Amino acid sequence: MKRGAAGAAGVAFAAMTTVAGAARASSGMDSPEIGVLQLGRGGAWVARADDPLAAYFNPAGLAAQRSGAHAGVHLMHLSQCFTRLGPDGRPVPPSVTSPIPAPGGEGGPDPEVCAAGGVFPNPQVAATFRVSDTLAVGVAVLGPHGVGQRSWPESIPYTHPTFGDRTQPSPQRYLLTSLDALIVLPTLSVGFTPAEGVSLGAGFIWGAAAIDFVNFSEATVSAGGDDFNAHRDLRTRVRAADLFIPGLVLGARWAATDHLDVGAWFKWQDAVRARTDLRIESRYWTPAGTRNEDPCGDEPPGCNVTDERNAGELRLQIPMEAKLGLRYHRPRAGVARAAEPRVRDPLADDLFDVELDFTWANNSAVDAIEVRFREGIPVRGTVVGFVPPNADVPHRWKDVMGVRLGGDFVALRDLLALRAGGFFETKGQDDADLNLDFHLGYRVGVGGGVTARVGPVDVSAAFQHTFFGALDNGGRGNIKAVSGAATAGYRSLQSVNGGRFESSLNEFGLSGTMRF
Repeated sequence: MKRGAAGAAGVAFAAMTTVAGAARASSGMDSPEIGVLQLGRGGAWVARADDPLAAYFNPAGLAAQRSGAHAGVHLMHLSQCFTRLGPDGRPVPPSVTSPIPAPGGEGGPDPEVCAAGGVFPNPQVAATFRVSDTLAVGVAVLGPHGVGQRSWPESIPYTHPTFGDRTQPSPQRYLLTSLDALIVLPTLSVGFTPAEGVSLGAGFIWGAAAIDFVNFSEATVSAGGDDFNAHRDLRTRVRAADLFIPGLVLGARWAATDHLDVGAWFKWQDAVRARTDLRIESRYWTPAGTRNEDPCGDEPPGCNVTDERNAGELRLQIPMEAKLGLRYHRPRAGVARAAEPRVRDPLADDLFDVELDFTWANNSAVDAIEVRFREGIPVRGTVVGFVPPNADVPHRWKDVMGVRLGGDFVALRDLLALRAGGFFETKGQDDADLNLDFHLGYRVGVGGGVTARVGPVDVSAAFQHTFFGALDNGGRGNIKAVSGAATAGYRSLQSVNGGRFESSLNEFGLSGTMRF
């Protein structure tokens, strides 16, 4: 009976997928384009690139900016719910003795379970420094456009038809219980104007990530669905860190005519490779399905806890990405040439602009998350239990294509601009491969925003709502929990992702950009 990486693998798997949030834009891993101006335009910004966040999103845009500093924050509220179903379309009970809801809902808990709500702050800072008429340097520190903290229940309450108020292990516990991720992408870039109307840019990314993740797994396999007692459920916590995830961004912008700009962007980033610390708690539930408060009894305290540093390594390939944008803008008649040659200021120079962007992400590079552990790590509290050396988790993602449309209208020259936009991104996975780390259904976003100029500072606000196409496999999922049973290939007999996964995202952004 080899056990172990069940939790370790599942945890590690989602943890590393979270790191992949560093592969932003249309990658299918997060809502596109962080930044308040970008949010209000539906992410259609690569050809405009007019604030210091261009250091990451199109460094060519730095060459047309005045020196300045930028600070912003997104306040994000992500709603997610999962309904666990078996192949027959009925709720999956946590044990052979647990009741399941009758058609009217009586007899067991609701099969739908939702993550805890709350607002997640996601900040950004950036700056642009003009070195000469043709050269500018930019720096940006930001994270993925996603929510780095999520909490799903370990247990859910219900009223048993015979025994009254009870709890039972939650139906999504093998996929995700909690996640706390800190991911930063410091980027240093340069923008250069080799010829009138043409700008080029390049930047170096020093990515870093620290992740703390919890889920459940099986110590042994047996028939009978998700029987927590027969499977000897294990609670597993993985902490992982990769402090150097190098990458690069390349950008270009061309003023094809007085009214049309063309922008392009490409990003490559190395794979995430993180050493992991592993903590496993066995004997976690009582036979009734409640938390076991005395797992050791007469044995020494901690008899059920495995705490292993540098237990293994996680590896995740980060997809390449590219964007192409076309921006039509109408300059104001009679506006004098800028005092600084080649510097653009849409709030002063343009009446309006409209941009159309196309995006691509090589998500198909992520076929599986590699999760490998040292051989021979014993799992305390089990009979001859060991962490399996290979606990890879399949993902089978698909390339993601996207389109964005947005623009600004300058209501008051040099004082006030209004903007709106939206985006669409294609589905990035089959329903049978759904997981709770990221929602890769199709996505549609709509947003709007405003910028007010107060002296040297542009104050911007924006709101966006993102609709996610539900992933629903009718109870016939492909993902199996990692198990400690070598005879079963270290996988559960039953799939653990059958059902329906739904998400929606509301976010508000506020920023200030000072020019000097």
